[in-house]
Amino acid sequence: MIFFDRSIPRSVAQALRLVRDDIRWLDDEFASDAPDRVWLREVGRRERLVVSRDKRSRHRPAERQAIIDNGVGCFVLVQSANPTQWEYLRLIVALLDHMEDLFATTARPFVYGIDRAGGLRRLV
Repeated sequence: MIFFDRSIPRSVAQALRLVRDDIRWLDDEFASDAPDRVWLREVGRRERLVVSRDKRSRHRPAERQAIIDNGVGCFVLVQSANPTQWEYLRLIVALLDHMEDLFATTARPFVYGIDRAGGLRRLV
């Protein structure tokens, strides 16, 4: 199961859902005001791969601790400029198989950063 937080446009998750039935967007399963520590706990428990654009989550103590305590595997788009919807889709589609392989073979918790060119770098 691939879980997108609300920092990724809903339209990106919806487009991916047209070709994969294992795509979920945050508001599909949680209240729109659910704190990050709450949904991170649940997606960690459910062993879902998380895709985000919230570059600061690993620096906020409560969110970082929620990632660590709940064994979350997270991939964060770390570009400085906001991608267009097409750029989001192109990057995610190009890397999704690799992200799923890493998620399946890498001990959690982890956070990988994804740069504009599709490079992956472990951040946590």
